[in-house]
Amino acid sequence: MKHELNIRTPRNLSFLLKVYFIAGTVLLVSAALLYNNSLMKRMSTQAKSTASLFARFVGISLVEAENEANRKFFREIRDAISLPYILTDISGRPFIWNDIGMEMVGDDEWQRCVNFNPLKPNDDLLLRVYNKAKEFDEKNEPFIVEGKNFRLIIHHGPSKLTRELQYAPYVQFAVIIVFILLGFLGFRAMKTGEQRSIWVGMAKETAHQLGTPLSSVMGWLEIIKDQAEKIDCGERITNAAVEATADVQRLSKISSRFGKIGSAPDLEYQKLAPIIEETVDYFERRRPALKIDSTITVSMDELPLIRCSHDLIGWVFENLIKNSLDAISGKEGKINISAKMNKNDNRVEITFSDNGRGMSLRMKNRIFSPGVTTKKRGWGLGLALVKRIVEEIHGGSISLIFTHPGEGAAFMITLPVE
Repeated sequence: MKHELNIRTPRNLSFLLKVYFIAGTVLLVSAALLYNNSLMKRMSTQAKSTASLFARFVGISLVEAENEANRKFFREIRDAISLPYILTDISGRPFIWNDIGMEMVGDDEWQRCVNFNPLKPNDDLLLRVYNKAKEFDEKNEPFIVEGKNFRLIIHHGPSKLTRELQYAPYVQFAVIIVFILLGFLGFRAMKTGEQRSIWVGMAKETAHQLGTPLSSVMGWLEIIKDQAEKIDCGERITNAAVEATADVQRLSKISSRFGKIGSAPDLEYQKLAPIIEETVDYFERRRPALKIDSTITVSMDELPLIRCSHDLIGWVFENLIKNSLDAISGKEGKINISAKMNKNDNRVEITFSDNGRGMSLRMKNRIFSPGVTTKKRGWGLGLALVKRIVEEIHGGSISLIFTHPGEGAAFMITLPVE
């Protein structure tokens, strides 16, 4: 007997791979951040220890600073050490300081330091240095240096490295936030791309499947019309064949629209008014069949030529009118279409408004997403297709400018004038 090994691939393998990828990346980044945090803590402790050792070194060395030659030597040490420290006597009068953001007094101003009285300060610079020394003492214990004829105090603060490491946790937090944000945006982009690929592929496949039978039906209708004329079947049969031909041509046009969704159609300079009027006339002619009990009013200013696709822009207008008709319940429904030129933005603005049932705020924020619909039936692709046609193909914009439950809705389309 032969045993076959059946390996089943999970249906949601693509989703699982994304989850593993995102989770693995998060774990790696988290581990790196934890290690860096531990490393920075050790560096901070080492920097503080180094600062203390430097302070002690300066204090011990100052014991020997009893003549001019030694003082010159310690000035060189002071300039070489990048450690914030202040040297004062036991009463708090500052004599030497370094890297505290205040200029050191010159050698010829030594008496200025000697005459300074911390209890009755008469020197603004030395008073600020004195206050800085007290700030250092709040964070680090000062060192007392005793010589034969003097007693001095070394007040030391955090080194430059220590000060920079204080901001490290905030930098890490910012890195995590940026990573999470980029990951979210990337995942959202992948999801949106998948949705777009699905419904674009569905649109092109629909056009492909409709193409062959429509061509066949068109041929049969031509035969029927020819035979009806030869045997004189009557005006009713002839008109029915003509109307059926018009409907099939309409289906062929719709199939062509679906086929153009996944490609970049040729855009030509055209007038918008005839396209709008053509779309409105289509619904007006089918008012009895569609049981339309609503009025459609159109008001248009003189508009410039717009570079667009006649079929696709007509599809946009048709979708918006159809949505308005579906949203209107009862009698006295009203649909208003207006178009005007916005010279400030060099764009044409077309507004579609109705007095239908409107929509909630939650639905308003998702209305252009694929699969979202307010109807009981339908795929929820209409407005998603409209948005793609207007924004991605024609470089315009579409937005829901007004809606409220029970008070209708209004959409605005803007198209650039080139």
